[in-house]
Amino acid sequence: MKVLFISDNRCRDNLVPFPLGIACVASATAQAGHEISCLDLMFSRDPAADTVERIRAFRPDCVGLSLRNIDNQDKYAGEFYPPAAREIADAVRSETSAPVVLGGAGFTIFPAECLEYMDVEMGIVGEGERSFVALLERLEPGAAVDDTPGLALRRDGGVRVNPPGPHAWPGLFPPPERRLFDVTRYDWKPDNDHPFVANLQSRRGCHLRCIYCSSPTVEGRVIRVREAGAVADELASLQWDFGIGTAAFVDSLFNYPAQYTRELCREIVARKVSLRWIANLNPLYCDPATMEMMREAGCVSLSIGNESGSEDVLESLKKGFSREQVISAVKGARDLGFRINCFLLLGGPGENEATVKESVELMEELGPDMVSVTVGIRIYPGCELHDIALREGVIEPGQNLLYPAFYISPETESWLYPYMREVCDAHAGWNL
Repeated sequence: MKVLFISDNRCRDNLVPFPLGIACVASATAQAGHEISCLDLMFSRDPAADTVERIRAFRPDCVGLSLRNIDNQDKYAGEFYPPAAREIADAVRSETSAPVVLGGAGFTIFPAECLEYMDVEMGIVGEGERSFVALLERLEPGAAVDDTPGLALRRDGGVRVNPPGPHAWPGLFPPPERRLFDVTRYDWKPDNDHPFVANLQSRRGCHLRCIYCSSPTVEGRVIRVREAGAVADELASLQWDFGIGTAAFVDSLFNYPAQYTRELCREIVARKVSLRWIANLNPLYCDPATMEMMREAGCVSLSIGNESGSEDVLESLKKGFSREQVISAVKGARDLGFRINCFLLLGGPGENEATVKESVELMEELGPDMVSVTVGIRIYPGCELHDIALREGVIEPGQNLLYPAFYISPETESWLYPYMREVCDAHAGWNL
């Protein structure tokens, strides 16, 4: 079959990532013998027109449309992305009767809601390398697709979401397609208006139980690692084959398991690349030996997901680490010369004036290069925060959470945002 893959993500907040997920599915589809074409709308001036042009030129038998983000997770300056994605689906349907199949992280969190909103019949929930290819194998001869693992199907006035198949071992599939989704446009340079960044992933899954996080919904709770040498080869390829100078690892837990992280760092060092890279660090698994090896392997910047500086709030959010571990992680990273980005996720259950000031004071004391501040926590289905919000009457039973809803503690709602606006304005590198 001829399959067109469309990455609809056009969000330019913070780092602007290469469309890694859909590029992985495109590679698996090509490996299965299908002809593929890829369209990245990030740089398009007229996305609908570019979509129509590609449909006419390629004449696909199936169109995969990736929905990475639903909104910008900002309670006070919200942006809602599905209308723009619906325009792309409409543009596809105006030119072809080929089936449109939705996918991506945003779709996985809200499969039924996205199918209804986009007026699309089917989509793939979770990892698509197996499920999407299995769907194509049934679509090509016109066979029934209803029992395809991971398929969300909208028919007869309702939506059925099949359980996904077993999570795949990432090493089963080829590296993501980086030529058809042109990775050279994601070469991060300091003078870029937006920090476009090439990215890669060495492991999938997160076993932690943070009350607000949708990552386990998307990737599962079992951590699955790729062969370290293959990851190092992919990193080296970004430099040698595409001229990339900086890349980002998007692993939720780059420093866990530590033994694998150290093995990966040794493999990167053996490739003798000059490419610099950044990663996420969890304070729970910070040890000096691993951090030192990361530095030696070319890591220059760490995003440390602390979220709070209050012991009580860390416990309420079920972060799994302590305030002292946050302090140790940031100081250890500082001693090794890393650039450090910390986070404050404020307004969760139990937040009050004292806990907010604890967090602000800790960040002032530790002095990271950047502090990314969020006031109010986006509520996602399937997370513990969803249950808390229901009990407290923040949301209604059956409420359609495709439309963003936020939790903010009653003790802080009236004053927290303007207060943090003043705090951020007074501190260089703090962003709200």
